[in-house]
Amino acid sequence: MNSMFISAAMDYSKPIEGFADTLSFGGMMVLLGLATVFAVLIIIMLALILFKYFFSDLASKGSQKEDNNSATAPVMTVAPTVASQDEEIVAVIAAAIAMAESEESGVKFKVVSFKRI
Repeated sequence: MNSMFISAAMDYSKPIEGFADTLSFGGMMVLLGLATVFAVLIIIMLALILFKYFFSDLASKGSQKEDNNSATAPVMTVAPTVASQDEEIVAVIAAAIAMAESEESGVKFKVVSFKRI
């Protein structure tokens, strides 16, 4: 900690002479940078902990309101969608991925088409 105050009190107008002075200056700058980064990370961590305690009360109140409203809300039904197109798209994507992976491993892969009657 004391080295940070020494680096702050250094005169930067004159050049650094010698290998030992260069290493000590670099070491002080590294320590100052690390201390700054960890101090900011600790501040962010504390802020997130405070947010958790602050917003936990709001989340519990919101879930109680949703429970009360869900009993009176009408149930909406969704019309069935055509799943065959979705299944075809998934099958095509899976076949393309399997074919790409088989090319890397040297395994031969052949895509075969099946149609339902």
